[in-house]
Amino acid sequence: MDVHEPRDQLPYLQPWPSHHILNPNENSWIPVALRSVGGTRRLRLDEKIDLTFDKKLALRFYADSRPHVFQTARLQKGAIIVCNGVELVEEGLGIGVPVCRYQDGTRFSLSADTFVRDSDENPTIVKIYDMNGMASKRFRELLIRRGTPLAHLLKILEIGYRGLSKFKTEAAVTLDILSRLGMRNEYLLSPSKGRIAVTYRICGRVLELKATLDDLSSDRAQSIIFANEQGGTVFNEYKDSTGIILRDEEIGPWQALQVQWASLRSRALGVEFTLRRPSRWSIVRGREVVRNRISWSGLDLFCGEMPEALEYSVEISGDPTN
Repeated sequence: MDVHEPRDQLPYLQPWPSHHILNPNENSWIPVALRSVGGTRRLRLDEKIDLTFDKKLALRFYADSRPHVFQTARLQKGAIIVCNGVELVEEGLGIGVPVCRYQDGTRFSLSADTFVRDSDENPTIVKIYDMNGMASKRFRELLIRRGTPLAHLLKILEIGYRGLSKFKTEAAVTLDILSRLGMRNEYLLSPSKGRIAVTYRICGRVLELKATLDDLSSDRAQSIIFANEQGGTVFNEYKDSTGIILRDEEIGPWQALQVQWASLRSRALGVEFTLRRPSRWSIVRGREVVRNRISWSGLDLFCGEMPEALEYSVEISGDPTN
């Protein structure tokens, strides 16, 4: 995910919603939905937990923003595919991570609370994302603010790179040159737009996800994205229900689709993840690999409104031979 929105607001603190309660035993906030479930505990920020499929494949969850790779180092991550002990996410956000677009800028999550239900045969993970981060651009030490000539130039280049095949090569080269000269993206603390609770549960080879969005502010809201991303150099083959197969650069950076299902596969490892499109949502395929700057490949879900909930599933398949 490489959504760039400048920030010009100061950070502030916002209290938790009233439907969260304090657990005196752990000195942490526990959602009411988890209150009656035995064995629920909050992960410490230095903890991680793996949900295993077999000896070779697992999904990993961090309580903090690890792994710290490239531009998304500070952003919260979702489910990370692990193959033979190696994380395959690179700069991707993981599976099941919300990104919210508002008129005053796109919100990402810089902080979250993570809970695990240890009493379950297959532990359930609940991660509550605080939508409290915005993207900004810097050229060396200069913050590039919205509305400036340089911001307009970068927007034109981004549109050319993402949507106009005629100018894609020229725009990509220009962006790469600017990056070498000192252009970089940062994700900075901003006023929160609310919190989104996402539940992750494994059933066989399928990761089931349920998201609750009723705590999210709808004021000036435009759309919401659920990122389902792993590493760009790893997952390099795309296919969907239309029968199309794309490899490497053919996948492209951003393409909204109404296909029934889509998948990304690692040709080297034989690992694949597939999702079916929920009603009212679009699947957005994308892959970007830019040296020492960007490396993600994803099947993001896009909705042009703010629904109160979302349920979908992602199948993890393959038999790694290495």
